[in-house]
Amino acid sequence: MDLHTDFRKSDRAWRAKLQGLSVKFTVLALLSLMAALLAFPREVQQSVKNSILYCLTVLVPSLFPFMALTSFAINSGAGEHLGGIPGFLVRHIFRLPAPCALPILMSFIGGYPAGAKGVSLLLRQGKITEKQAGRMMLFCVNPGVAFVVTFLGGTVLHSFRIGWLLFFAVTASGILLGVLSGLKSPVPPKDNGTPTLLHGSAVTRSAFDAASAVLKLCACIVLFSGLTTLLHSCGLYQVFSRALASLKLFTPMEAAALLSCLIEVTEGVGAASSLRVGPQFFAFGLAFGGLCVHLQVFSFFSVFPSKKWKFYLFRFLHGLLAAGVYILLAKLLPGAPVEAFAPAGAAQGVTALSGTVAGGLSLLLMCLAFLMISTKEEKSG
Repeated sequence: MDLHTDFRKSDRAWRAKLQGLSVKFTVLALLSLMAALLAFPREVQQSVKNSILYCLTVLVPSLFPFMALTSFAINSGAGEHLGGIPGFLVRHIFRLPAPCALPILMSFIGGYPAGAKGVSLLLRQGKITEKQAGRMMLFCVNPGVAFVVTFLGGTVLHSFRIGWLLFFAVTASGILLGVLSGLKSPVPPKDNGTPTLLHGSAVTRSAFDAASAVLKLCACIVLFSGLTTLLHSCGLYQVFSRALASLKLFTPMEAAALLSCLIEVTEGVGAASSLRVGPQFFAFGLAFGGLCVHLQVFSFFSVFPSKKWKFYLFRFLHGLLAAGVYILLAKLLPGAPVEAFAPAGAAQGVTALSGTVAGGLSLLLMCLAFLMISTKEEKSG
């Protein structure tokens, strides 16, 4: 009994020390960030400006429709009416219930947050268990077609062929991870019950969900863009990059590109293009997603359904598999190499992409207006 009591006291003391260190580290980080902002205001302002431009011209126009479609399919019950072949494949390949078919599909073609949004809605409605949601989040974190093919392939790398190869590499490796994660799980029973009736209010609900998710995503990207600029300006990025290169696994250029991809994928593909690294590094970065994307994914859940270490293990596995699959596809489907990489900062030179600044700004303002109206209606109702 005395030993047990001593152990509990020692554990509480250790936890108190860790909490104290955490508080001190947070205060130190806050003061350092404030000093860095005062020391490099122009650099941060330009970075934030470029990120906002990217959100308005690329992210908002391409991601909002997929987010709204995913939310509508789940909130209305339309996804349950699909059944047939999609439901059969999901049950027998991924060992997940049939309603997961559409969220899984959206996670592969709609962009990083689309899958997390769909999984969180299914979990909230009780259509999947927490364990099933956790398994889905191991492989439902993928870049969309618009980002990989149109933006990265067509605009940054000037090669739609490379863009499609990267998309197929990331998608194939993600599907493989989904299959592996469900090997020990039983095939869910076929749901012969009556599907959920279609709800007309799902239209407004889906618009609200998509607006909230897109605004949250844009805020994270702008924040990480500023943080990355501060790391570059104060020299910490260079220190971390040299430390990564000292492992002798990468060249200094590859280490710098890899570090950028680990932090934020949009900045990462821009850095990778300017540093002229191999396309397999793009594949790894796209599959891993970056810390910015991971925080966005976590924000959709009050309690994340998977263990964080397992989630990050699968992110690294996804990245490695995607790089390997890309190399294999490039050998099986030979073609002209990328002749010219975009100059530094190409990922931010987005004025001639899929949307316009005015169009993106209009859609973003509509999101804000809809959020304000919906919030007032919920409070009054």
